[in-house]
Amino acid sequence: MDSTRRMEYAWTLAVVALLAGVLFYSTILLYDDTDATPSHVDEYIDVIGHQWFWEFCYTNDTCANATYNPSNNTATGGAMWVRPGTEVQINVTSDDVIHSFNVPSLGVRLDAIPGRVNTIAFAVPAAPVGTSYLIQCTEFCGTYHGIMRAFVVVT
Repeated sequence: MDSTRRMEYAWTLAVVALLAGVLFYSTILLYDDTDATPSHVDEYIDVIGHQWFWEFCYTNDTCANATYNPSNNTATGGAMWVRPGTEVQINVTSDDVIHSFNVPSLGVRLDAIPGRVNTIAFAVPAAPVGTSYLIQCTEFCGTYHGIMRAFVVVT
């Protein structure tokens, strides 16, 4: 066997070993409850997508609808209120068509599908009271999709 063929075998085995390592590590991460909800959640919020606003319902049976005004970048009628430094679980669904609940600043994105409840938990940063994070729908849901926004407000 000449040195060129040995070099080809070595490079091929190195690539196979690298891909096997990535496959092994990815498989561990996939089955390692990385998406599981934490054992301790401080707050539960039901989020319902409607054409074309978000509704937030809390465990004390109060709900708030958020209507977004693009002219001054504000939401009226309510927001998703959270406490700083807490773990929040949201249960997301839709009343009519498919929406996508997205809070880019917090790394939260979850589809809102009629007849199905999707759940995710996330940590609220220890931000000052009054800090707000933009919520937007990232699934085209009809005529006024562009104004289907709200805010997560730290209270």
